[in-house]
Amino acid sequence: MGGVWLFGFGVGIHLLEAEDPENKPKKTEINPKDNHISFQCESMEAVEKKLKEMEIEYVRATVEEGGIQVDQLFFHDPDGFMIEICNCDSLPVIPLAGEVARACSRVNSLQMLQPRVKQVLQQ
Repeated sequence: MGGVWLFGFGVGIHLLEAEDPENKPKKTEINPKDNHISFQCESMEAVEKKLKEMEIEYVRATVEEGGIQVDQLFFHDPDGFMIEICNCDSLPVIPLAGEVARACSRVNSLQMLQPRVKQVLQQ
């Protein structure tokens, strides 16, 4: 059984390959309210175009909370797990203890990385 770890911004995600993917039950209905993992992207149009090119069935949704609108794309990965792709860079980030709240924007992400890059370069 293979797997991989994805690390970034103090978060680790462990992805594992199914032992017997051929005999794993497949989900057919895409339900945005079902269990899923979400990833942010910079271009919803590019992701939607790629899903169409790959002939992957997906559902488009939009949510609004507190005046903030977020576009979402939902689809199943090859093992049947639900994936959400969103343009959620305008959502506020709930800080961990001792950190300052900020938006998820790329600019803020780059500002967070800058001190780490300098630290690595100085080593």
